[in-house]
Amino acid sequence: WPKTLAGILAFLPCAPATFGSAHHPSSSAAHPSSQRGKKAWRSCDQSGRWAEEDYTQCPYASELTRVLHELTQITVNTTNAQPLGQQLVAFTSRAAHFTDVMDVIFVTHLVERLTRLVEKRKDLGDYISDIASNMMLVEEHVLWMAQNEARACTRIVQCVERIADLSLTGDNQVISKVSANIALEAFLIQPSNFLGLSCTALQRTPPSSAISPLPDGHSHSDQDKIREGDAAGESLLNFKCHTVNNSASTASQLSK
Repeated sequence: WPKTLAGILAFLPCAPATFGSAHHPSSSAAHPSSQRGKKAWRSCDQSGRWAEEDYTQCPYASELTRVLHELTQITVNTTNAQPLGQQLVAFTSRAAHFTDVMDVIFVTHLVERLTRLVEKRKDLGDYISDIASNMMLVEEHVLWMAQNEARACTRIVQCVERIADLSLTGDNQVISKVSANIALEAFLIQPSNFLGLSCTALQRTPPSSAISPLPDGHSHSDQDKIREGDAAGESLLNFKCHTVNNSASTASQLSK
């Protein structure tokens, strides 16, 4: 943004929109004749600091952000929830490359919509757990901005926690879901016969985590792909729990 006098609005033209690009969620459809000359603006307050801003006339620069925005415009139902979950798992498998705070916020909106359908589609719980696990790969500052702007991280965690409430039934009394970065186990218990819970958590160190020289012909981007493969492949976590009840001695059960 250019140097601007205090108390003045600064304007910049939008970058040329590509075919199929999506506009900011709050923007309205414009007549074709008004597409030229669209601008973003920022206000320079009386103390010389950037204040209010408006980018609503401009399309998102990132293709990923545009695709995620377009997905948020779809009504999610029991018919399209599974393919949507699969899409989000695929998109977020490269979450380490997310650079726009809106990527995180859009994923959060979509995860919340999937979570509302878990009671009807139990298989959605696996997708939600995997998506949340993948989102932990996003660069820390991007996550901080998304949390600060929309409580995105808190909302994703709440969705994972709700999987248990929505999935546990009389016929399904135990849930065990383990993703690359998240392990979740839940039980239906009889309070009168419940003494406690014994859990064991193990974490396997990925082979690619060791610092080693790159083989000839391999670049750092190759190493990034290896890390992404570890995240998307076999889980590095092993998490198991069992209830301690009155049917046997506590010591013997805790030793299992």
